[in-house]
Amino acid sequence: MRLMSVLAMAASAALLAGCDDTGMASSGTAPAVVARASASVAPDAEFEAALNAFRTQNGLQPATYNPRLAAAAQLHAEDMQANGYFDHRSLDGRTYTQRLAAQGYRSCWPTENLAWGQRNAARAVTEWAGSPKHHRNMMLQGRVEYGLGQAGNIYVLELARVC
Repeated sequence: MRLMSVLAMAASAALLAGCDDTGMASSGTAPAVVARASASVAPDAEFEAALNAFRTQNGLQPATYNPRLAAAAQLHAEDMQANGYFDHRSLDGRTYTQRLAAQGYRSCWPTENLAWGQRNAARAVTEWAGSPKHHRNMMLQGRVEYGLGQAGNIYVLELARVC
């Protein structure tokens, strides 16, 4: 039923989802068996240019690539594609803060944006910029790191302020 609902929504328009954590990263622990990225996820130059153009046009410092954030984003994108869902919470119940912690990343203020159906990651930035919740996530102030995951036309952006 969940898959059918998501597919119906995707057929009519590209999907966007944004989530933020308004405080410290969750102190809850992730399940004992947690996937770790087996390969390094290379940064996408076109995406980084679009994200940082958005940030600098809004008076913010550019975000810098972080491979641990990218690994968490990539694993979540692959999981959503493989299992036919689109959600900030993994099917096993983990939140994005737990997925970040599983990759060894701790942050004071993590956020996550999801997109489905865009032709490329740079286009996802454009659409996130037009959505109030996603826009707010990309406006994270201070020294910010990011990681991008992509599986098919599903995009996961993890942003976190460095503590």
